[in-house]
Amino acid sequence: MKKKILIAFGIAALMTGSCLCAFAAEDTDLTPGVTVTEDADSPTGYTATFVYEAADAQEVTLTGAFTFYNDDGTRGATPEEYTAPYDWENGMFEAGDESYSEAMTKVEGTDYWTISLPLPSGHYQYVFHVDGAEEKLEDPTNPMEASGVENGHHYDRSTFYVPYDAEKQSDSIDFSYMAPREDGQSGEVSYVNYTDYQDTQRPLGVYLPYGYDADREEPYKVLYLSHGGGGNETDWFAGGSVDYIFDNLIAEGTVEPTILITMDNGSYEWDFDVIINNLTNNIIPYVEENYNVSTEPTDRAFAGLSMGGMTTSNVLYQCADQFGYFGIFSGADVSKDFSTLDIEKLKQPTIMLGAGIFDFGLVNENSGTEEDGFTITGLKEKLDENGISYSWHEAYGAHDWNTWPQLIKVFAEEYLWK
Repeated sequence: MKKKILIAFGIAALMTGSCLCAFAAEDTDLTPGVTVTEDADSPTGYTATFVYEAADAQEVTLTGAFTFYNDDGTRGATPEEYTAPYDWENGMFEAGDESYSEAMTKVEGTDYWTISLPLPSGHYQYVFHVDGAEEKLEDPTNPMEASGVENGHHYDRSTFYVPYDAEKQSDSIDFSYMAPREDGQSGEVSYVNYTDYQDTQRPLGVYLPYGYDADREEPYKVLYLSHGGGGNETDWFAGGSVDYIFDNLIAEGTVEPTILITMDNGSYEWDFDVIINNLTNNIIPYVEENYNVSTEPTDRAFAGLSMGGMTTSNVLYQCADQFGYFGIFSGADVSKDFSTLDIEKLKQPTIMLGAGIFDFGLVNENSGTEEDGFTITGLKEKLDENGISYSWHEAYGAHDWNTWPQLIKVFAEEYLWK
């Protein structure tokens, strides 16, 4: 019965371009939260239905990453015009974090508000707003991920996954590698405290791959991941589903079982010297003392996005001989004077640069000038000038969590531990 009702709801949305008509309570599925249903009448093959309970609300709005685009040749900026979910066409891709808002419909005779959207494959983020307030409200049935440790943080959006329809989405991105596994071959994510350089308890996120053995003779390789500005230790797991990505890649044999470590660098006010000091003298020693990880530089990798890309580039500048692999995504510290660096040391590790095609971290009006202190294109030019090898990847997306899972997948599959 649920499947039939959800499909009918999706058709109404497609016909009207919105969900503005009222529904009788007995005709509407009122399962709180978000329900993703296979839908033959959806252009994508799937419909996501949201139900939110708000007894005294006059208006409830769903806001999320539900805007879609074609590649129009634009680079570095998201086009002003987007395609709404109802008008999605095969080959389009999502871009933007919270770029789409739509009023939900109150179900007559209830306290429930609801809306249905046809969506293609992907990992989506959403929040609710009540009566025009700016406050982001999580889905109480699908709470924002929180680390729950001393001085820990939480992610600021609820998330969910939509499967891939090979026929209807044949020209679009298959995000099946972000789906949670159903065979039990899933790693474990936990959050722990370590003591930082200020003798303060700080949080780390830890992913141990499926079958992790603390006594395994061969120690595990480890990838350290840095968030962007305003982010924290939960971002790569909640926003990027990096644990699900590695679950799938490890199960498929395209990457070795790897331990992932996420960190919180937001407390250090963009001071990269402090961040690196804390990384090398506090985080890495803690990880190597408490987990079965290799201490060989070739078995360590570091990657990050936006501010985390700037962090990663600085780790490269200072610690190129302490890591074998660097993934620098959607931002880099281009202000560095390369004449002060050991260029031969920078040539040793494997380096991947990447960003979304609509990503302001890819290119902007300052790229190629002395004012460029941030873009991946600017770092590319400096590496070229100094004969430092790297790989280059552009993803269909913007400065968002549609882009970064694509890049970390490429980094893991094509470069990590190769």
